[in-house]
Amino acid sequence: MSSSQAPYRGAVQAQGSDITKKGGYTRSWAEDKPITDEEGLSFLDKIKGECTKSQQAIREMPFKRARRFIKGASSLGGVLPEAQPKSFYYRENDKKYSSIRVDIEIHAGLTFIPVEQVE
Repeated sequence: MSSSQAPYRGAVQAQGSDITKKGGYTRSWAEDKPITDEEGLSFLDKIKGECTKSQQAIREMPFKRARRFIKGASSLGGVLPEAQPKSFYYRENDKKYSSIRVDIEIHAGLTFIPVEQVE
């Protein structure tokens, strides 16, 4: 099965004009099993770790909101692509900072299920 056919696909990303790496910092998945809340939080931690101190600082609230979304999705048993969030912006209405964000993209499958559902 190709990664584009995997039943559980998505990505978490840190993006913005202050990140020179093409596509920003990304952790994507294409799995045969649902992604748990713990895995989602780990993905966020990994992309946060790729950010410089200043990139982390300016994304403090977007990372907090993304973590809150994952935990909230888990408390409801997971989230499907139809209910995925928009990007979590630093300052959405400020042109200087409008590109600075953390994204959660769910392309297919129930995502961020409680880890207890897998065990």
